[in-house]
Amino acid sequence: MTASYVIAVTLALVIAAIFAPVIWNGVPSGGDDDPSVAVITLRGGTTDANVNAVKQDLREARTNESIEAVVLRVDSPGGPVDASEEFYLAVNRTASEMPVVAYVEGTAASGGYYGITPADEIVVKPSSTVGSIGVIVQAPLSLIEEVEQQGETFVRSGPDKAQISKDGLREDIEVLQRSFVGTVMRHRGNDLDIPREEVANGGTYLGAEATQNGFADRIGDTELAIERAATLSDDIDGDQYDVVYQGSGGAELNVIVLPAGAETVQGANNVTYLVHPDDSETTFREPVKYYAVWGIPAEDNNATVIRND
Repeated sequence: MTASYVIAVTLALVIAAIFAPVIWNGVPSGGDDDPSVAVITLRGGTTDANVNAVKQDLREARTNESIEAVVLRVDSPGGPVDASEEFYLAVNRTASEMPVVAYVEGTAASGGYYGITPADEIVVKPSSTVGSIGVIVQAPLSLIEEVEQQGETFVRSGPDKAQISKDGLREDIEVLQRSFVGTVMRHRGNDLDIPREEVANGGTYLGAEATQNGFADRIGDTELAIERAATLSDDIDGDQYDVVYQGSGGAELNVIVLPAGAETVQGANNVTYLVHPDDSETTFREPVKYYAVWGIPAEDNNATVIRND
């Protein structure tokens, strides 16, 4: 009985070594020395927590000598501008060291799309949504009014010190908008079949249209994205590679779509200013916050909102 048990266990281990080339969470199941493609996932908003987790996974991929390419699996509506920039910088750095293929599992909009623009290729499903290039800035209307009314209450070291105004916010958002659009054009400009002005309008596109206008490169699934990443690597020979799944996704960012028919004021650079004046019961953690997000953060939807349309 003991001998039969040992033989059965040994046979099971041999079969596992032959037929299990995939690595889960960095633990090799095959035990061979083949190079690897890392699959790193971002599901949810480009929030600090989610982006920090992805940055850590990308850092591990860059420092792991066995990993030769990365698939970035994304389903994100975007989020705060500062975290979205961190996401972009981490992807850009990784793409400078090894092939990166982005796979849009559901949505890569606004900051979510911004972050994947350095990828060598973007793979989408027919139902995937990409685009929404633009920025929203919001602040309590009452705060702006208070600052305007308190000119004689505080003594400032300079005329612009600690000042918040609608004009200043408009200038800020236009600077961020130019930077956002410029980044997309720099990474995707040779592939885009639409003018810069249309990119700046902030529209979204389903997968099939995105592959036609250059927002994405091809229709496919995760497996195709992995195959493309392996093909783009000079250090992977054919199908002789393992797959590493890193990370577990991320927390959601609740957003709502901007209301249709709202009164807007058109500004320069295709920037639209939309105001929600009733903020009497709204609590803000920060006086001013910039978002690169498809929609408005749901908990702050009564704020003064300045956005690109």
